[in-house]
Amino acid sequence: MSVFDGSGSAEQRARFDDEVHSRCADCRLPGHSEPLSDAAAIAIAAGQVDEATRAVLVHRWHAGRSLPSIGGFGALRSLVDERDRWRAKDTTSKPGSALAYRLRAAELTKRINHHRTTVVMSNRHYATGVRAARKERREGVHLDLDQRDAVFDALTRTPAPQKFGPIAERGLSLVDAATDRVSSLARRTPVADRVEWATGLVDQFVDRKDDRFDDRYDTLLFLAGTSFDRVRRSPAWQSTYFEIQRNQLDLFVELTEISVDATSLRAVAAELNRIGETMVDEDTAAQVESRRGALEVVWTQLTGRVAALVRLANVVESSETEARTSDAMARAHSLDDRIDDLVGRSGSREMSAENTHFVGDQVRTQWRE
Repeated sequence: MSVFDGSGSAEQRARFDDEVHSRCADCRLPGHSEPLSDAAAIAIAAGQVDEATRAVLVHRWHAGRSLPSIGGFGALRSLVDERDRWRAKDTTSKPGSALAYRLRAAELTKRINHHRTTVVMSNRHYATGVRAARKERREGVHLDLDQRDAVFDALTRTPAPQKFGPIAERGLSLVDAATDRVSSLARRTPVADRVEWATGLVDQFVDRKDDRFDDRYDTLLFLAGTSFDRVRRSPAWQSTYFEIQRNQLDLFVELTEISVDATSLRAVAAELNRIGETMVDEDTAAQVESRRGALEVVWTQLTGRVAALVRLANVVESSETEARTSDAMARAHSLDDRIDDLVGRSGSREMSAENTHFVGDQVRTQWRE
């Protein structure tokens, strides 16, 4: 059950807005959520590519044309983050570890490139001949090779909870030091495999009470993506009962537009931060702060848009629960009617049984004669 309340009053909507804004500021979501679906990841990626590629992805979605699956693009993001973490490790105090770190990063890069080949070069998902490519272009669903590469690069940024938690600051933490020490001591011993497994568990479970994210933008996009998945997977939403609402709201386009705004806002905010770090005169600093204030207005509007999507997910799930309750009540009433009918027909059944026995006796008597 979601922690959000699905009421439709203005006060409840405001509470949704405040809740989403607060959680994005904390870069944390309570508990653990399922990874984003491929559809949600692609919609978010569509917001991070150029307009032409974005339009093709939207057309492909409407045409039912998927991209190759690699078992979840959130896992791809974790691979990329882990590789970057190994690359960024400080080896100043441990020069002997530099080679091991590079080898680990190279191994992860190899796995990432394997996924890139799967996504970019699939013959099952993209046109392989000139005639087929022309047909796809006319239909608006053709992705050129460079566009597929751009989409894959965007998919590597699929929002996902941090794998290692905030204590892995600057790629080197106390846990890193401890697990590296234990691993090096156990190397080439009979228990090496078990030690590697145990140190992996340490990394996996350290600081994992809640889902944490790199920044507020990843938090926002992940929350929007999970809401997209909740609505899309709901049998109630897919039923004829909500057909009008489905026609009013294109979920894929809505999530893509949220991603477009979040991506643009993140880029502008980063640029402002760079300017603020390099400029020292008061006039420039005041202008930067003024622009930051303007961006916060946009951010508040964006969190409100995501809050509306979260509320929709709650309302749809609530309606599904109510529908199940109504169905159960209807079945109970129907069952009462059927029971009454069965009871009412008891006399007829007795007569029918007696008649069947009578026929049986006749057959038995006739056969013996």
